[in-house]
Amino acid sequence: MVGGVGAVGGVGVSACTRAPASDDQATGSAAARPASEVARVAALNTRRLDYIGPSACGGCHPDEYARWSQSLHRVMNARTDDPGAVIGDFSGVTVAYEGGEARFTREGSAYVMTLARGPSRVRYRVTRTIGHRGLQEYVGIEDGRSDEVRLPFGWWPRHGGWAPQIAFDPWLESFDPYAAVREPWAERCPWCHSTYPFDQRIARSEALGVGHGLEQLVTSGTGGPPARERLDVDAQVTTGISCESCHLGGRAHADGAAIQFLPHGATSTGLPATFADQRKSAAVINGVCAQCHSGPSPRLSDGTALRNSSEALDLAASPCTGIKCTDCHDPHRADSRADDARSIAACTRCHDALADAAAAKAHAGPGHSQASCLDCHMPKLVMGIDRFVRTHRISAPTNLALYAEGAPNACNLCHLDRSTRWTLEALKLRPPTRAAIDLDQPLGEQWLGSQSATLRVLAAHAYARSPLGRYVQPQLDRLRADPVPYVRAWAAFAREPIQPR
Repeated sequence: MVGGVGAVGGVGVSACTRAPASDDQATGSAAARPASEVARVAALNTRRLDYIGPSACGGCHPDEYARWSQSLHRVMNARTDDPGAVIGDFSGVTVAYEGGEARFTREGSAYVMTLARGPSRVRYRVTRTIGHRGLQEYVGIEDGRSDEVRLPFGWWPRHGGWAPQIAFDPWLESFDPYAAVREPWAERCPWCHSTYPFDQRIARSEALGVGHGLEQLVTSGTGGPPARERLDVDAQVTTGISCESCHLGGRAHADGAAIQFLPHGATSTGLPATFADQRKSAAVINGVCAQCHSGPSPRLSDGTALRNSSEALDLAASPCTGIKCTDCHDPHRADSRADDARSIAACTRCHDALADAAAAKAHAGPGHSQASCLDCHMPKLVMGIDRFVRTHRISAPTNLALYAEGAPNACNLCHLDRSTRWTLEALKLRPPTRAAIDLDQPLGEQWLGSQSATLRVLAAHAYARSPLGRYVQPQLDRLRADPVPYVRAWAAFAREPIQPR
């Protein structure tokens, strides 16, 4: 346990009082309870009865609530009966795949996914969605069973519609959509895609060692919920990411207490005690985001993640220790994407000499008038949902070990036709005596032909962003017949800017 504190009465020590699972459901108003109960609850903010739901928060914070209502956080997970939740085509569409077919239908108000090959037939009633814009996956229950499971096909708009899971999930090494799914959805997905009492997260972290966020800063003492790998879905507050996912239970605040990011009683860890100071603390803010944005990923030797959802871990490994996620991102905003101007302003807050345009241009060097801090120090290395996005491991492109490995670097992601030796000479760095690649051949072409599927895809998308893409069309076309399914899918995306479908 990192930075743990002793058992205290204010950190999830009482048994979780569960309310029926319904979005935005409160468990009673302060006026309806005795004053002694109000006082007792005011000391806590981690149990189910301490949560009041986003509508109650919106009563006093209408602007934040309105922005959140249109945000991707809200629809990270939803029930299929929520208006507008389902974006996939369930109008009777049939998709042929690997000798069988997947059929997507409506039966009254129900959404149904049926997978059939030969005598095998598995039918799921779809209950939930995961994601909404770039990719929407589905959760459902197989006929005759009760466990909700993650379903084998998702709606991938950029791919053109329905896609098998192995095309968009690079972690899968084998895939049979016609075999009934048995892993419960609640063991993985809702821990980051829904809002639930924080005492469940504390218990899971304490007993199972899972987690990288604020849950690492507290201990539960005794009497909290049992530690389990499967989320207690019946205790959910909302199916998506709502106010109390970050701010914790708001009942005490609604009764007049100050709001906090931290579980009550955890301030003895040395973290700020007041909300105003917590908002300024990178440790607190980034710990809130790290509850979810700390997923597994293949990594470079310096720890840089190459797939999304590991942003908090990358930022924590960066030398810019004082920067906060909220310096670049507004978590209440519709898509929470950072705009470059806001991000560069965060950089120049410390590197104030580079706030001057002429100084920044001189720092970038000749021929880089269009480059910004982000292009060199946060290049687009990370495979997102349907496009490559910037790494959050802020660093300089001067790590010789990475060049020796032939790893992606900011310079060659633009200068794909240049060799590693050319790049090192431009940076005034001495080439390594041993290298896993040819230091004198164009690095972009070496990535395209790499044994690593991750590098092949990354190179394809670097070429797609570059005027050089048209010169490697044959190599990009070969990737569309790659033996790895997700490489084939992403290779099609990479060809779009060069030769639209």
